[in-house]
Amino acid sequence: MDINAIDIYKMTEERERKLWENAIFIFDSSALLDLYYLPKKTREKVYNEVFEKIPDRFWIPAHVQFEYLKNREKIIKKPIAEKFIPLEDEVKRTTVKVKDVLKLVNSIIDKTKKDDKHPYIEQTKISLFAEEVNKFIKKSENFEKDFLEQIDSAKNDVLSVENNDDILQAIEKYFKTGPEFTFDQILQITREGKHRYEYKIPPGYGDFYKKEKKGIQIFGDLIIWKQIIEYSKEKNLPIIFITNDISKDDDWCYLDNNKKIISPREELIKEIYDAANVEFWIYTQPDFLYKANKYLQSTIEEVSIQNALSMLTQRNMKQHFLRYRCLQCNRINTVYKNNLDLDFECVASDDRNMGSENQYEAREYFECDCGNEVEAIFTVWEYPIGMHNYDSIELYGGDLIDSFDFTVNFFSEEEREEVECDICGSEFEKDRMIFIEEIGYICPFHEINPENKHHND
Repeated sequence: MDINAIDIYKMTEERERKLWENAIFIFDSSALLDLYYLPKKTREKVYNEVFEKIPDRFWIPAHVQFEYLKNREKIIKKPIAEKFIPLEDEVKRTTVKVKDVLKLVNSIIDKTKKDDKHPYIEQTKISLFAEEVNKFIKKSENFEKDFLEQIDSAKNDVLSVENNDDILQAIEKYFKTGPEFTFDQILQITREGKHRYEYKIPPGYGDFYKKEKKGIQIFGDLIIWKQIIEYSKEKNLPIIFITNDISKDDDWCYLDNNKKIISPREELIKEIYDAANVEFWIYTQPDFLYKANKYLQSTIEEVSIQNALSMLTQRNMKQHFLRYRCLQCNRINTVYKNNLDLDFECVASDDRNMGSENQYEAREYFECDCGNEVEAIFTVWEYPIGMHNYDSIELYGGDLIDSFDFTVNFFSEEEREEVECDICGSEFEKDRMIFIEEIGYICPFHEINPENKHHND
């Protein structure tokens, strides 16, 4: 028995130190885009104390470049919507709450100041308290003014990146980019991807279940992985992959209870080792910054790394609420999923190549503190039968900021009869299968000729 055969699947401090001496660092688009959430001073340290120290060891696949450029402009403004605007609202509400205290105090004074009727209370102490509240209101208003000015300054720093994108400049300076695959090569990858995703072979099968992705997007991670393997064959150097896209059913790596990476999936380690004879490991962006401090003697602030880690952890937590901005008073409100019925009804149905496409809707109503009623329409499209194809939320009276995942229980328990695919042997609900007389039952992972298919009743 070769007891050392397991070594490539485990990380030790000595092995990690050697990896940092000569490994190529490959960034996913998620890790690049999340650089926009770092303060400018921290980004400059990353450029000067990390990228500059090992300038020839950063690379991105062509598909990462495509995803980064496609999402870059949208991401630049995202910190304002996600971080600064909610903070502005909190600060403004603080002053409002303090003024509410004064209203209550004045109400008490009005009820107790007349000495000829009950309840009369001597007014000296309560008047002094009212004066203190008034002074505090002044302080609160000054605090709000100063704080909002600081927020405006920080927002301007974020927006300045639109015209002078230091992150884009750093990527162009320090990262080499691999060649694109042809469309025929990509189609070949999608065919392989069908089989891999059916058996949850990484990477990227989590995207198969992401409602907002379709077409080649579903296989984006697999395309990136194949480009990494081709590059590894050429360079014959260890690979450290940096990604913040770790929330999809362990389809890149194993995570502990705190959503920290334990190790890459064994299938990935073996696949790249067999193909290119190179070692492979995965970090998140915060992990990478922390390790850079350790192995490159960088001085990136611990608080910046912790903030990046906190943002990543929150993003990967399953969200159970939606937030919206009231169009009447501009307040941001939170509505929790467990307070909603989400009673879906089928409102439309169309025939398509693989059977019916059904549209389901659920309507919910909630009221802002200002009295404005907001209507929310939750919509789910089912196609093919039993598959959540797409969803949307439409608000009337409010602007949606973010939301939770939702779906429809397409089958009642008694309808969940499973049959076996006569091509690959996979089991699926009977109503999700296509039946062809010459072949038998065919699961959704296989291409069919629309003229020969019909659903089994």
